[in-house]
Amino acid sequence: MSMSDNHKLSLLSPCYSTAILNPQPFSSTSSLPSPPLSEEKTSPELSIPATKVVEAFQYHEDGCLDRSQLEFWLKRQEYQEVLDYLEQDYSLKAWVDCKIRYNYDPTTGLLEVCMPTTVHELNTTRIVDEIKSRIKQFSAQCALPSALPAFLDVIENKSSSDIFAHDDPDHKRSPDAAFSHPDDQFPGIVIETSYSQAVRKVEKRADEYIMMSDGNIKMVIGLDVEYRSNNQQVDTVSVWRPACGQDQEGPFLSAECILNREPFRDAKTKTPINPNRALTIPLDAFATTLTLRTHSIPLTDYATTIVTIPFLALATHLTEAQEWERRTRNFAGVMEPTVVGRRKRKRASTPPETMTREDERTWKQKERLSEKKAEREDESWEE
Repeated sequence: MSMSDNHKLSLLSPCYSTAILNPQPFSSTSSLPSPPLSEEKTSPELSIPATKVVEAFQYHEDGCLDRSQLEFWLKRQEYQEVLDYLEQDYSLKAWVDCKIRYNYDPTTGLLEVCMPTTVHELNTTRIVDEIKSRIKQFSAQCALPSALPAFLDVIENKSSSDIFAHDDPDHKRSPDAAFSHPDDQFPGIVIETSYSQAVRKVEKRADEYIMMSDGNIKMVIGLDVEYRSNNQQVDTVSVWRPACGQDQEGPFLSAECILNREPFRDAKTKTPINPNRALTIPLDAFATTLTLRTHSIPLTDYATTIVTIPFLALATHLTEAQEWERRTRNFAGVMEPTVVGRRKRKRASTPPETMTREDERTWKQKERLSEKKAEREDESWEE
């Protein structure tokens, strides 16, 4: 090789020219170094509280999350660790985004993983359908040229879409259901269902929804199943709305309870209570005042009752949801007859594929979590 050729190599790549000019003896045990994985990101180190949350998400994905371990206490930085970890584990992040509902309040540090029961979800679905049906009935009765039908037609059920506080993006809640006008930042109506042991939480959540939205959430409906009152188990409904006031320190915003634990069913006998009473929802609960004005809704229509749900209907929906759950759990539903002698041929397994960088990174992260969990168990055993 000529000197000019060596000079060209040195310009292109100094490491290669050095190897050619100064050859090293070959060794059967040596090998060329692997090129660095420039795209691979360093897995974030997790604190113990953050590790427990990630483990809970993984248990949820595996279908073995313990319902008694649904509350975790995290500082804001530890919560950020969880978010950073999910950005690395794409598979788990997709599961959390699509399948897991959780709430986080950075002021208290409480992160709650929501695990709704079959009764919980069925009852919420029936109430949502009832509200949508009543909206359609009201729209059909409006005389032209009223602007109300067009306004009400675009109101949508946002289901359990996440709600973030306007002044703190880390503050997050996932309601059971919510109704919203597409022009508004926050849903107008939020629906929450709780059981007897969590009644106080619904009161706190109602206040939290109204405060985190700066009063833009106009109504919170809370359903308490099996609430204990005077040694009687009853199912109740409560309603909160934002209220403005003035005191010595100036103007303030609060959550006002306008319907306080009104019973609509006996939880033991499933007998309706107060069947002639009703849950009413006015127009100005579905949207902000600014949106109502923008769509030329007359001020006189703001207080118009759009939805009326009799307590009897609330009792019926809950009873039917519980009956459906009981029938399914006891395999009392209709099934096709089993064919004697028919085999269940499972899908043939595909050949193992080469582990991708993402799979390898995820595996390493899970292995690191397992090691940390083992270390914690060893420490607790030594103590």
